[in-house]
This record gives sequence, C-alpha cells and structure tokens, in this order.
Amino acid sequence: MTKRFKFRVLRGNHSEGKYPDGHPWAGRSIVYEIGEVLETDNNLARFNAPGPIGPKFQRLYDATPATDKAAQAAELERQCREAQDYDDGNGPFGPGQPPPASDDLDAMSLQDLRRLAKEGGMTLPVNCNQADAVKFIREAAAVA
Repeated sequence: MTKRFKFRVLRGNHSEGKYPDGHPWAGRSIVYEIGEVLETDNNLARFNAPGPIGPKFQRLYDATPATDKAAQAAELERQCREAQDYDDGNGPFGPGQPPPASDDLDAMSLQDLRRLAKEGGMTLPVNCNQADAVKFIREAAAVA
C-alpha cells in the first residue's frame, strides 16, 4: 500500500493529476493554487528548497480535508453555462436595442408597395407581383 501525503500549497501553484472522464474538464491537468490542500502519493517536501522565499509546501498531519478540485471545477463550469444562458431582458439585439419592428410589407397591396418603393428611391420591376415587390424592398433595405 502506498503512503498518502497531504500538503498545503504555500506559494506558486502545483499541477497534479487530470480531471476524470465524464467531468466537463476531463483530461485537463488539475492545478492547486495557494492555500489549497492536496492529497498525493508523492512526498512534495522534496521541493521545499531552503532560501529566502520559504517552503513551497506545508505537510499536514491533521484531518484537514483535501480541496475538492473536481467539484469546484464542475461548479465553475455550471456557473459559466448559466451566465451564458442568462436572459438579462435585452434580448438577442443587445442592451437598449429593441427588436426590429415588423415591416408589415406582406399585408400591403402592390400599389402601396410601389408607392413605398418610390418614396425610398427604388424602382420596382414593371411585371412584378406582390411577393416579388416585398422581396425586392426587403433586399434593398438590407443592403442600405
């Protein structure tokens, strides 16, 4: 049986292991930041070099629970997804932008469409029907 060590990261960070299959971040390295506790088979005390900066890891002998990085990452992923799907009331057109008003062109007669086109500086083809006129006006408005 391998011995399990428990360490708290005191400076920098430490990467150990990968997120498990089925996790939103599966395959990514698990990174422990300052203050987090990890449980490992490796004796990380060997990285504690003497010097003015001090040790990188603190060995723990008490019942301090290890940081549950998988649960933290899953919660962060859930929060990100929730933020992306959040409806702030502005709709898909951005803040303060009302949705485009319905142009009601489909309800207009061909004569009204010709008048509208003329007012807009457009000339409808002579032999067009109501559907062609609506299509022509919408395409011209989209280009402008």
